[in-house]
Amino acid sequence: METIRKQVLRHLAPLIGRKLSIARRAADMRGFHFGRVTVYEDGSGSGGEFALHVQCPWRIEGPDSIVTGEADLWEPANPDENIDWDTWNYEDNENLQDLRIRTLLGDSDPTTGSPFNNSDLLIVERVEADDLGGTTIVLSGGYRLVLFPSGSTGEDWRLFQPRSKAPHFVVGGGEVEDPTDEAD
Repeated sequence: METIRKQVLRHLAPLIGRKLSIARRAADMRGFHFGRVTVYEDGSGSGGEFALHVQCPWRIEGPDSIVTGEADLWEPANPDENIDWDTWNYEDNENLQDLRIRTLLGDSDPTTGSPFNNSDLLIVERVEADDLGGTTIVLSGGYRLVLFPSGSTGEDWRLFQPRSKAPHFVVGGGEVEDPTDEAD
């Protein structure tokens, strides 16, 4: 039987050579898109060739420090302003995670306004994995996207091809979910 590490490496291998193109957020789930961006003909938005939805702890490491990570979602972008903590939330106020990802990617997707990489940087050079579903996506320029599942249950992350009927590759609770195991 193939180890979790080998399954993760095999499923993430198609990312190698593709650019981190778009970063989006739905509530506290971060979505990273890789590869050529396609604008959908039905007007519903755009997406990369591959999408990685992350619900476990994660971080983007730069050459010298952490650029941002999951915990920055709950930090205001400008901590010096007078903040009413009774009403502040990450959806209605600018948070540090969104600001730092926008700064790293440097542009906005003209279709959705999401942070967009319009440069030749942040190309996936290789992927690394462990036997609990953790992974590191090594990017050009000395950057790394690191995912580290931290619970024994629940979905941690999934990789899929938007607008494709191909099964999603899902890691949760330190295991790979079987795409043929359909729930009733």
